[in-house]
Amino acid sequence: MNLIATFPTLIDVEFKKSRHKHSLLLLAIAVLFNYFYLFHGNTPDQQAWYNVLYAIPLIDTLILSVLMAVIASQSVDMEHKGAMWNLLPTLESRASIYLGKLLYGFIHLTLFCLLQMGMVILMGVRLGYEGNIPFSLIGITFLAELVSGMIVYQVQCLLSLLFPSQFAALSIGFGGTLTGLFLAYVSTKAWTPWSVLLSLSPLSMDYQRATRTVTLFLRRITPLEILTALIYLFGIFLLGLYLFTKTEPGALSIGAGRYKASRSVHSALPVELIKLKRNPIWIPFLLIPLISAVIGTFNFTQNQGVLQNTWADLWTQQSLFLGMFFLAPLVGILCSLLWRMEHQGSNWNLMLTVTTPEKLVKDKWMTAVLLSSVCILWIAFIYLFTGKIILRLPGEVPELFWIRMLSAAVCLAAISAVQSMLSMIFRSFAVPISLAFVGSIAGLWLTVKGAYYAVPYSMLIYGMGSSSITGELNVPVLLASCCFYILGALTCSILFLKKSDARTHV
Repeated sequence: MNLIATFPTLIDVEFKKSRHKHSLLLLAIAVLFNYFYLFHGNTPDQQAWYNVLYAIPLIDTLILSVLMAVIASQSVDMEHKGAMWNLLPTLESRASIYLGKLLYGFIHLTLFCLLQMGMVILMGVRLGYEGNIPFSLIGITFLAELVSGMIVYQVQCLLSLLFPSQFAALSIGFGGTLTGLFLAYVSTKAWTPWSVLLSLSPLSMDYQRATRTVTLFLRRITPLEILTALIYLFGIFLLGLYLFTKTEPGALSIGAGRYKASRSVHSALPVELIKLKRNPIWIPFLLIPLISAVIGTFNFTQNQGVLQNTWADLWTQQSLFLGMFFLAPLVGILCSLLWRMEHQGSNWNLMLTVTTPEKLVKDKWMTAVLLSSVCILWIAFIYLFTGKIILRLPGEVPELFWIRMLSAAVCLAAISAVQSMLSMIFRSFAVPISLAFVGSIAGLWLTVKGAYYAVPYSMLIYGMGSSSITGELNVPVLLASCCFYILGALTCSILFLKKSDARTHV
Protein backbone atom coordinates (compact mmCIF):
# COMPACT_ATOMS: atom_id res chain seq x y z
CA MET A 1 0.00 0.00 0.00
CA ASN A 2 2.88 2.35 0.84
CA LEU A 3 4.40 1.56 -2.55
CA ILE A 4 1.23 2.60 -4.36
CA ALA A 5 1.02 5.80 -2.31
CA THR A 6 4.45 6.87 -3.58
CA PHE A 7 3.54 6.54 -7.27
CA PRO A 8 2.28 10.13 -7.76
CA THR A 9 5.48 11.50 -6.23
CA LEU A 10 7.71 9.23 -8.29
CA ILE A 11 5.90 10.06 -11.52
CA ASP A 12 6.17 13.75 -10.70
CA VAL A 13 9.91 13.32 -10.12
CA GLU A 14 10.36 11.54 -13.46
CA PHE A 15 8.56 14.32 -15.31
CA LYS A 16 10.62 16.97 -13.53
CA LYS A 17 13.81 15.16 -14.55
CA SER A 18 12.58 15.08 -18.14
CA ARG A 19 12.08 18.84 -18.37
CA HIS A 20 13.72 20.26 -21.50
CA LYS A 21 14.07 16.70 -22.87
CA HIS A 22 11.36 17.36 -25.49
CA SER A 23 9.58 14.04 -24.90
CA LEU A 24 6.17 15.52 -25.75
CA LEU A 25 7.63 16.91 -28.96
CA LEU A 26 8.78 13.40 -29.84
CA LEU A 27 5.21 12.16 -29.35
CA ALA A 28 3.89 14.87 -31.64
CA ILE A 29 6.46 13.99 -34.32
CA ALA A 30 5.54 10.29 -34.07
CA VAL A 31 1.84 11.10 -34.52
CA LEU A 32 2.71 13.38 -37.45
CA PHE A 33 4.61 10.57 -39.17
CA ASN A 34 1.62 8.30 -38.65
CA TYR A 35 -0.58 10.90 -40.33
CA PHE A 36 1.64 11.14 -43.41
CA TYR A 37 1.95 7.37 -43.73
CA LEU A 38 -1.72 6.58 -43.13
CA PHE A 39 -3.56 9.44 -44.79
CA HIS A 40 -1.42 11.82 -46.86
CA GLY A 41 -2.00 11.19 -50.56
CA ASN A 42 -4.00 7.99 -49.97
CA THR A 43 -7.28 7.70 -51.84
CA PRO A 44 -10.12 6.11 -49.78
CA ASP A 45 -11.64 2.89 -51.12
CA GLN A 46 -14.13 0.29 -49.90
CA GLN A 47 -11.60 -1.10 -47.42
CA ALA A 48 -10.36 2.29 -46.18
CA TRP A 49 -10.86 1.53 -42.47
CA TYR A 50 -9.18 -1.85 -42.88
CA ASN A 51 -6.28 -0.29 -44.80
CA VAL A 52 -5.54 2.17 -42.01
CA LEU A 53 -5.85 -0.32 -39.15
CA TYR A 54 -3.75 -2.89 -41.04
CA ALA A 55 -1.03 -0.30 -41.72
CA ILE A 56 -0.76 0.88 -38.10
CA PRO A 57 1.09 -2.22 -36.79
CA LEU A 58 3.45 -2.07 -39.78
CA ILE A 59 4.48 1.56 -39.34
CA ASP A 60 4.48 1.44 -35.54
CA THR A 61 6.74 -1.60 -35.46
CA LEU A 62 9.26 1.00 -36.59
CA ILE A 63 8.08 4.30 -35.10
CA LEU A 64 6.76 3.07 -31.74
CA SER A 65 9.86 0.94 -31.12
CA VAL A 66 12.18 3.87 -31.72
CA LEU A 67 10.01 6.21 -29.64
CA MET A 68 9.99 3.84 -26.66
CA ALA A 69 13.75 3.28 -26.97
CA VAL A 70 14.46 7.01 -26.85
CA ILE A 71 12.12 7.69 -23.91
CA ALA A 72 13.54 4.74 -21.94
CA SER A 73 17.10 5.85 -22.61
CA GLN A 74 16.36 9.38 -21.43
CA SER A 75 14.66 8.10 -18.28
CA VAL A 76 17.46 5.77 -17.18
CA ASP A 77 20.45 7.70 -18.50
CA MET A 78 19.85 10.52 -16.00
CA GLU A 79 20.89 8.23 -13.15
CA HIS A 80 23.95 6.97 -15.03
CA LYS A 81 25.22 10.46 -15.85
CA GLY A 82 24.70 11.70 -12.32
CA ALA A 83 26.09 8.52 -10.66
CA MET A 84 22.83 8.36 -8.69
CA TRP A 85 22.37 4.60 -8.39
CA ASN A 86 23.89 4.51 -4.89
CA LEU A 87 22.11 7.64 -3.67
CA LEU A 88 18.57 6.98 -4.93
CA PRO A 89 17.92 3.82 -2.84
CA THR A 90 18.54 5.89 0.30
CA LEU A 91 15.57 8.09 -0.63
CA GLU A 92 13.13 5.56 -2.12
CA SER A 93 13.01 1.80 -2.51
CA ARG A 94 14.46 0.45 -5.71
CA ALA A 95 11.13 -1.15 -6.59
CA SER A 96 9.47 2.27 -6.36
CA ILE A 97 12.10 3.83 -8.61
CA TYR A 98 11.67 1.08 -11.20
CA LEU A 99 7.87 1.22 -11.16
CA GLY A 100 7.98 5.01 -11.37
CA LYS A 101 10.00 4.78 -14.58
CA LEU A 102 7.57 2.23 -16.02
CA LEU A 103 4.60 4.46 -15.22
CA TYR A 104 6.41 7.40 -16.79
CA GLY A 105 6.78 5.40 -20.01
CA PHE A 106 3.20 4.09 -19.79
CA ILE A 107 1.82 7.64 -19.59
CA HIS A 108 3.74 8.66 -22.71
CA LEU A 109 2.66 5.50 -24.52
CA THR A 110 -1.01 5.94 -23.59
CA LEU A 111 -0.95 9.57 -24.72
CA PHE A 112 0.57 8.57 -28.07
CA CYS A 113 -2.02 5.83 -28.62
CA LEU A 114 -4.92 8.13 -27.70
CA LEU A 115 -3.69 10.83 -30.07
CA GLN A 116 -3.17 8.29 -32.83
CA MET A 117 -6.58 6.64 -32.50
CA GLY A 118 -8.30 10.00 -32.18
CA MET A 119 -6.58 11.06 -35.40
CA VAL A 120 -7.73 7.85 -37.12
CA ILE A 121 -11.37 8.45 -36.17
CA LEU A 122 -11.34 12.15 -37.10
CA MET A 123 -9.58 11.62 -40.43
CA GLY A 124 -11.81 8.67 -41.32
CA VAL A 125 -14.92 10.77 -40.78
CA ARG A 126 -13.44 13.78 -42.54
CA LEU A 127 -12.37 11.76 -45.60
CA GLY A 128 -15.74 10.02 -45.78
CA TYR A 129 -14.67 6.42 -45.22
CA GLU A 130 -17.44 3.95 -46.07
CA GLY A 131 -19.26 2.13 -43.29
CA ASN A 132 -19.50 2.70 -39.57
CA ILE A 133 -16.50 3.53 -37.44
CA PRO A 134 -15.01 0.13 -36.41
CA PHE A 135 -14.67 0.92 -32.71
CA SER A 136 -14.00 -2.73 -31.82
CA LEU A 137 -11.03 -2.95 -34.21
CA ILE A 138 -9.75 0.42 -33.03
CA GLY A 139 -9.98 -0.78 -29.43
CA ILE A 140 -8.10 -4.00 -30.19
CA THR A 141 -5.38 -2.09 -32.03
CA PHE A 142 -5.17 0.39 -29.14
CA LEU A 143 -4.67 -2.43 -26.59
CA ALA A 144 -2.18 -4.19 -28.87
CA GLU A 145 -0.10 -1.02 -29.06
CA LEU A 146 -0.20 -0.57 -25.28
CA VAL A 147 0.97 -4.14 -24.66
CA SER A 148 3.65 -4.19 -27.35
CA GLY A 149 4.82 -0.66 -26.51
CA MET A 150 5.28 -1.53 -22.83
CA ILE A 151 7.17 -4.69 -23.78
CA VAL A 152 9.63 -2.69 -25.89
CA TYR A 153 9.86 0.05 -23.24
CA GLN A 154 10.69 -2.48 -20.51
CA VAL A 155 13.32 -4.12 -22.73
CA GLN A 156 14.90 -0.74 -23.40
CA CYS A 157 14.84 0.24 -19.71
CA LEU A 158 16.60 -3.02 -18.91
CA LEU A 159 19.20 -2.48 -21.63
CA SER A 160 19.73 1.14 -20.59
CA LEU A 161 20.28 -0.04 -17.02
CA LEU A 162 22.84 -2.66 -18.05
CA PHE A 163 24.78 -0.45 -20.49
CA PRO A 164 25.75 2.92 -18.96
CA SER A 165 27.02 4.35 -22.27
CA GLN A 166 23.55 3.92 -23.85
CA PHE A 167 25.06 3.30 -27.27
CA ALA A 168 24.77 -0.45 -26.76
CA ALA A 169 21.19 -0.20 -25.48
CA LEU A 170 20.06 1.90 -28.43
CA SER A 171 22.04 -0.20 -30.91
CA ILE A 172 20.36 -3.38 -29.66
CA GLY A 173 17.03 -1.56 -29.80
CA PHE A 174 17.56 -0.49 -33.41
CA GLY A 175 18.76 -3.98 -34.32
CA GLY A 176 15.62 -5.47 -32.77
CA THR A 177 13.45 -2.92 -34.56
CA LEU A 178 15.14 -3.75 -37.86
CA THR A 179 14.57 -7.47 -37.25
CA GLY A 180 10.93 -6.91 -36.30
CA LEU A 181 10.37 -4.77 -39.38
CA PHE A 182 11.81 -7.39 -41.72
CA LEU A 183 9.95 -10.23 -40.01
CA ALA A 184 6.72 -8.32 -40.65
CA TYR A 185 7.08 -9.30 -44.31
CA VAL A 186 7.85 -12.93 -43.50
CA SER A 187 5.66 -13.92 -40.54
CA THR A 188 3.28 -12.36 -38.03
CA LYS A 189 4.50 -14.54 -35.16
CA ALA A 190 6.06 -12.81 -32.15
CA TRP A 191 9.59 -14.14 -32.63
CA THR A 192 11.05 -11.10 -30.83
CA PRO A 193 9.67 -8.47 -28.42
CA TRP A 194 9.65 -6.06 -31.36
CA SER A 195 7.31 -8.38 -33.32
CA VAL A 196 4.50 -8.55 -30.75
CA LEU A 197 2.45 -5.72 -32.26
CA LEU A 198 2.11 -7.53 -35.59
CA SER A 199 1.07 -10.76 -33.88
CA LEU A 200 -1.80 -8.93 -32.14
CA SER A 201 -3.15 -7.25 -35.27
CA PRO A 202 -6.87 -8.01 -35.87
CA LEU A 203 -6.41 -7.85 -39.65
CA SER A 204 -4.55 -9.94 -42.19
CA MET A 205 -3.80 -9.71 -45.90
CA ASP A 206 -4.42 -12.02 -48.84
CA TYR A 207 -2.19 -11.30 -51.85
CA GLN A 208 -3.09 -12.83 -55.21
CA ARG A 209 0.06 -13.07 -57.33
CA ALA A 210 -1.82 -13.77 -60.54
CA THR A 211 -3.88 -10.57 -60.40
CA ARG A 212 -1.58 -8.69 -57.99
CA THR A 213 -4.53 -7.66 -55.85
CA VAL A 214 -4.61 -7.29 -52.08
CA THR A 215 -7.62 -8.13 -49.92
CA LEU A 216 -7.74 -7.41 -46.21
CA PHE A 217 -9.84 -9.53 -43.88
CA LEU A 218 -10.53 -9.97 -40.18
CA ARG A 219 -8.49 -12.57 -38.35
CA ARG A 220 -8.91 -14.18 -34.96
CA ILE A 221 -6.10 -13.47 -32.53
CA THR A 222 -5.26 -16.89 -31.12
CA PRO A 223 -4.86 -17.67 -27.40
CA LEU A 224 -1.23 -18.63 -28.09
CA GLU A 225 -0.51 -15.17 -29.51
CA ILE A 226 -2.11 -13.52 -26.48
CA LEU A 227 -0.21 -15.84 -24.13
CA THR A 228 3.09 -15.09 -25.89
CA ALA A 229 2.53 -11.35 -25.53
CA LEU A 230 1.70 -11.72 -21.82
CA ILE A 231 4.79 -13.87 -21.26
CA TYR A 232 6.91 -11.15 -22.84
CA LEU A 233 5.16 -8.44 -20.82
CA PHE A 234 5.32 -10.01 -17.37
CA GLY A 235 8.53 -11.97 -17.92
CA ILE A 236 10.50 -8.85 -18.83
CA PHE A 237 8.78 -6.93 -16.02
CA LEU A 238 9.85 -9.49 -13.40
CA LEU A 239 13.39 -9.67 -14.80
CA GLY A 240 13.71 -5.90 -14.72
CA LEU A 241 12.25 -5.69 -11.22
CA TYR A 242 14.74 -8.31 -10.01
CA LEU A 243 17.74 -6.54 -11.53
CA PHE A 244 16.64 -3.15 -10.24
CA THR A 245 15.96 -4.36 -6.70
CA LYS A 246 18.23 -7.34 -6.01
CA THR A 247 21.46 -6.49 -7.80
CA GLU A 248 24.07 -4.23 -6.29
CA PRO A 249 24.56 -1.02 -8.28
CA GLY A 250 28.20 -1.79 -8.99
CA ALA A 251 27.27 -5.09 -10.58
CA LEU A 252 24.49 -3.75 -12.80
CA SER A 253 26.54 -2.19 -15.55
CA ILE A 254 27.95 -4.53 -18.15
CA GLY A 255 31.57 -3.69 -18.69
CA ALA A 256 31.83 -1.49 -15.60
CA GLY A 257 35.16 -1.76 -13.89
CA ARG A 258 36.64 -4.03 -16.57
CA TYR A 259 38.85 -1.53 -18.33
CA LYS A 260 42.58 -1.95 -18.01
CA ALA A 261 44.91 0.97 -17.65
CA SER A 262 46.96 1.86 -20.69
CA ARG A 263 50.67 1.10 -20.54
CA SER A 264 51.52 4.69 -21.35
CA VAL A 265 49.79 8.01 -21.49
CA HIS A 266 51.19 8.39 -24.99
CA SER A 267 49.68 6.58 -27.93
CA ALA A 268 49.97 6.58 -31.69
CA LEU A 269 46.18 6.56 -31.94
CA PRO A 270 44.26 9.83 -32.36
CA VAL A 271 42.62 11.07 -29.17
CA GLU A 272 39.08 10.22 -30.26
CA LEU A 273 40.05 6.66 -31.14
CA ILE A 274 41.75 6.31 -27.75
CA LYS A 275 38.43 7.20 -26.12
CA LEU A 276 36.80 4.35 -28.05
CA LYS A 277 39.38 1.75 -27.01
CA ARG A 278 37.73 -1.34 -25.48
CA ASN A 279 34.35 0.20 -26.31
CA PRO A 280 32.42 -2.33 -28.43
CA ILE A 281 31.17 0.30 -30.87
CA TRP A 282 32.03 -2.13 -33.68
CA ILE A 283 29.23 -4.48 -32.62
CA PRO A 284 26.25 -2.45 -33.98
CA PHE A 285 28.24 -1.48 -37.10
CA LEU A 286 28.85 -5.19 -37.66
CA LEU A 287 25.52 -6.70 -36.64
CA ILE A 288 22.92 -4.26 -37.97
CA PRO A 289 24.11 -4.50 -41.63
CA LEU A 290 24.48 -8.26 -41.16
CA ILE A 291 20.93 -8.61 -39.80
CA SER A 292 19.64 -6.53 -42.70
CA ALA A 293 21.53 -8.70 -45.20
CA VAL A 294 20.44 -12.04 -43.69
CA ILE A 295 16.74 -11.15 -43.57
CA GLY A 296 16.92 -9.42 -46.96
CA THR A 297 18.54 -12.48 -48.52
CA PHE A 298 15.89 -14.74 -47.02
CA ASN A 299 13.15 -12.49 -48.40
CA PHE A 300 14.93 -12.47 -51.78
CA THR A 301 15.01 -16.27 -52.01
CA GLN A 302 11.41 -16.70 -50.80
CA ASN A 303 9.87 -14.22 -53.25
CA GLN A 304 11.31 -15.24 -56.60
CA GLY A 305 7.80 -15.13 -58.03
CA VAL A 306 7.81 -11.37 -57.52
CA LEU A 307 11.54 -10.59 -57.59
CA GLN A 308 14.03 -11.46 -60.29
CA ASN A 309 17.19 -13.49 -59.62
CA THR A 310 19.45 -10.50 -60.28
CA TRP A 311 22.09 -8.46 -58.48
CA ALA A 312 19.85 -5.40 -58.57
CA ASP A 313 16.96 -7.08 -56.73
CA LEU A 314 19.34 -8.61 -54.16
CA TRP A 315 20.71 -5.15 -53.37
CA THR A 316 17.21 -3.76 -52.96
CA GLN A 317 16.30 -6.46 -50.44
CA GLN A 318 19.53 -6.18 -48.45
CA SER A 319 19.79 -2.40 -48.28
CA LEU A 320 16.23 -1.05 -48.50
CA PHE A 321 15.45 -0.52 -44.81
CA LEU A 322 19.12 -0.14 -43.90
CA GLY A 323 19.65 2.87 -46.16
CA MET A 324 16.23 4.41 -45.57
CA PHE A 325 15.91 4.12 -41.80
CA PHE A 326 18.89 2.68 -39.92
CA LEU A 327 22.26 3.86 -41.24
CA ALA A 328 21.76 7.50 -40.24
CA PRO A 329 20.64 6.65 -36.65
CA LEU A 330 23.62 4.28 -36.44
CA VAL A 331 25.94 7.19 -37.23
CA GLY A 332 23.93 9.24 -34.73
CA ILE A 333 24.70 6.65 -32.04
CA LEU A 334 28.41 6.90 -32.84
CA CYS A 335 28.42 10.72 -32.71
CA SER A 336 26.51 10.76 -29.41
CA LEU A 337 29.08 8.35 -28.00
CA LEU A 338 31.96 10.52 -29.23
CA TRP A 339 30.57 13.62 -27.46
CA ARG A 340 29.31 11.82 -24.35
CA MET A 341 32.55 12.17 -22.41
CA GLU A 342 32.55 15.94 -22.90
CA HIS A 343 28.98 16.18 -21.62
CA GLN A 344 29.82 14.44 -18.34
CA GLY A 345 31.03 16.33 -15.28
CA SER A 346 33.14 19.40 -16.03
CA ASN A 347 34.97 17.94 -19.00
CA TRP A 348 34.04 20.88 -21.23
CA ASN A 349 36.13 23.17 -19.05
CA LEU A 350 39.08 20.78 -19.26
CA MET A 351 38.84 20.05 -22.98
CA LEU A 352 38.69 23.69 -24.03
CA THR A 353 41.89 24.48 -22.12
CA VAL A 354 44.02 21.87 -23.90
CA THR A 355 42.74 21.98 -27.48
CA THR A 356 41.15 24.34 -29.96
CA PRO A 357 37.50 24.14 -31.01
CA GLU A 358 38.62 23.55 -34.59
CA LYS A 359 40.70 20.49 -33.71
CA LEU A 360 38.08 19.08 -31.36
CA VAL A 361 35.31 19.29 -33.97
CA LYS A 362 37.55 18.03 -36.78
CA ASP A 363 38.82 15.01 -34.84
CA LYS A 364 35.35 13.88 -33.84
CA TRP A 365 34.03 14.29 -37.37
CA MET A 366 36.96 12.42 -38.94
CA THR A 367 36.56 9.57 -36.45
CA ALA A 368 32.88 9.26 -37.34
CA VAL A 369 33.72 9.39 -41.07
CA LEU A 370 36.36 6.67 -40.68
CA LEU A 371 34.05 4.25 -38.88
CA SER A 372 31.08 4.93 -41.16
CA SER A 373 33.29 4.35 -44.23
CA VAL A 374 34.40 1.01 -42.80
CA CYS A 375 30.71 0.19 -42.34
CA ILE A 376 30.10 0.89 -46.05
CA LEU A 377 32.94 -1.48 -46.96
CA TRP A 378 31.38 -4.13 -44.70
CA ILE A 379 27.99 -3.68 -46.40
CA ALA A 380 29.65 -4.04 -49.82
CA PHE A 381 31.52 -7.17 -48.71
CA ILE A 382 28.31 -8.82 -47.43
CA TYR A 383 26.53 -8.03 -50.70
CA LEU A 384 29.31 -9.42 -52.90
CA PHE A 385 29.84 -12.50 -50.72
CA THR A 386 26.12 -13.28 -50.72
CA GLY A 387 25.71 -12.86 -54.46
CA LYS A 388 28.87 -14.64 -55.62
CA ILE A 389 29.45 -17.34 -53.00
CA ILE A 390 26.06 -18.13 -51.45
CA LEU A 391 23.49 -17.44 -54.18
CA ARG A 392 25.85 -17.63 -57.20
CA LEU A 393 23.88 -15.03 -59.10
CA PRO A 394 24.34 -14.89 -62.88
CA GLY A 395 25.93 -11.92 -64.58
CA GLU A 396 28.17 -9.21 -63.20
CA VAL A 397 27.76 -6.74 -60.38
CA PRO A 398 26.01 -3.56 -61.66
CA GLU A 399 28.49 -1.01 -63.01
CA LEU A 400 27.13 1.68 -60.71
CA PHE A 401 27.69 -0.37 -57.55
CA TRP A 402 31.07 1.02 -56.52
CA ILE A 403 30.05 4.56 -57.45
CA ARG A 404 26.99 4.02 -55.23
CA MET A 405 29.27 2.89 -52.39
CA LEU A 406 31.49 5.97 -52.74
CA SER A 407 28.40 8.17 -52.87
CA ALA A 408 27.05 6.52 -49.72
CA ALA A 409 30.37 7.13 -47.93
CA VAL A 410 30.30 10.82 -48.90
CA CYS A 411 26.67 11.12 -47.77
CA LEU A 412 27.54 9.50 -44.43
CA ALA A 413 30.35 12.05 -44.07
CA ALA A 414 27.74 14.81 -44.41
CA ILE A 415 25.43 13.05 -41.95
CA SER A 416 28.38 12.63 -39.55
CA ALA A 417 29.01 16.38 -39.62
CA VAL A 418 25.35 17.18 -38.90
CA GLN A 419 24.99 14.51 -36.21
CA SER A 420 28.24 15.57 -34.56
CA MET A 421 26.91 19.12 -34.35
CA LEU A 422 23.61 17.92 -32.85
CA SER A 423 25.38 15.65 -30.35
CA MET A 424 27.55 18.57 -29.28
CA ILE A 425 24.55 20.87 -28.73
CA PHE A 426 22.22 18.38 -27.03
CA ARG A 427 23.42 16.85 -23.76
CA SER A 428 20.95 13.98 -24.09
CA PHE A 429 22.41 10.86 -25.68
CA ALA A 430 19.11 9.85 -27.29
CA VAL A 431 17.78 13.14 -28.71
CA PRO A 432 20.32 13.44 -31.60
CA ILE A 433 19.65 9.80 -32.48
CA SER A 434 15.90 10.39 -32.59
CA LEU A 435 16.55 13.43 -34.81
CA ALA A 436 18.56 11.19 -37.15
CA PHE A 437 15.58 8.85 -37.35
CA VAL A 438 13.26 11.79 -38.02
CA GLY A 439 15.67 13.00 -40.68
CA SER A 440 15.66 9.56 -42.33
CA ILE A 441 11.87 9.51 -42.62
CA ALA A 442 11.81 13.12 -43.85
CA GLY A 443 14.58 12.20 -46.29
CA LEU A 444 12.49 9.35 -47.67
CA TRP A 445 9.60 11.75 -48.31
CA LEU A 446 11.93 14.29 -49.98
CA THR A 447 13.43 11.57 -52.16
CA VAL A 448 9.97 10.48 -53.32
CA LYS A 449 9.23 14.13 -54.16
CA GLY A 450 12.47 14.41 -56.16
CA ALA A 451 14.21 16.76 -53.70
CA TYR A 452 16.94 14.27 -52.79
CA TYR A 453 19.52 17.07 -52.52
CA ALA A 454 17.63 18.90 -49.74
CA VAL A 455 19.08 17.13 -46.67
CA PRO A 456 21.93 14.62 -46.10
CA TYR A 457 19.47 11.90 -45.09
CA SER A 458 17.67 12.03 -48.43
CA MET A 459 21.02 12.11 -50.24
CA LEU A 460 21.99 8.85 -48.53
CA ILE A 461 18.83 7.13 -49.78
CA TYR A 462 19.39 8.52 -53.28
CA GLY A 463 23.14 7.95 -53.41
CA MET A 464 23.04 4.44 -51.97
CA GLY A 465 20.36 3.36 -54.44
CA SER A 466 18.40 1.41 -51.86
CA SER A 467 15.29 1.38 -54.04
CA SER A 468 17.13 0.92 -57.35
CA ILE A 469 20.88 0.47 -57.71
CA THR A 470 20.71 0.99 -61.48
CA GLY A 471 18.65 4.18 -61.27
CA GLU A 472 19.78 7.70 -62.09
CA LEU A 473 22.71 9.09 -60.07
CA ASN A 474 23.57 12.80 -60.36
CA VAL A 475 27.05 12.81 -58.81
CA PRO A 476 27.86 16.57 -59.15
CA VAL A 477 24.65 17.64 -57.38
CA LEU A 478 25.16 15.03 -54.67
CA LEU A 479 28.77 16.11 -54.04
CA ALA A 480 27.84 19.80 -53.99
CA SER A 481 25.04 19.24 -51.49
CA CYS A 482 27.23 17.03 -49.26
CA CYS A 483 30.06 19.59 -49.26
CA PHE A 484 27.58 22.32 -48.33
CA TYR A 485 26.34 20.38 -45.31
CA ILE A 486 29.82 19.28 -44.24
CA LEU A 487 31.25 22.80 -44.32
CA GLY A 488 28.11 24.32 -42.84
CA ALA A 489 27.83 21.87 -39.94
CA LEU A 490 31.54 22.01 -39.08
CA THR A 491 31.53 25.82 -39.22
CA CYS A 492 28.46 26.05 -37.00
CA SER A 493 30.01 23.59 -34.54
CA ILE A 494 33.23 25.60 -34.27
CA LEU A 495 31.37 28.89 -33.87
CA PHE A 496 29.13 27.35 -31.21
CA LEU A 497 32.15 26.25 -29.18
CA LYS A 498 33.86 29.61 -29.55
CA LYS A 499 30.82 31.70 -28.66
CA SER A 500 29.33 29.56 -25.88
CA ASP A 501 30.44 29.87 -22.29
CA ALA A 502 32.07 26.63 -21.14
CA ARG A 503 30.12 26.85 -17.89
CA THR A 504 26.88 26.29 -19.76
CA HIS A 505 28.06 22.79 -20.64
CA VAL A 506 28.66 21.65 -17.06
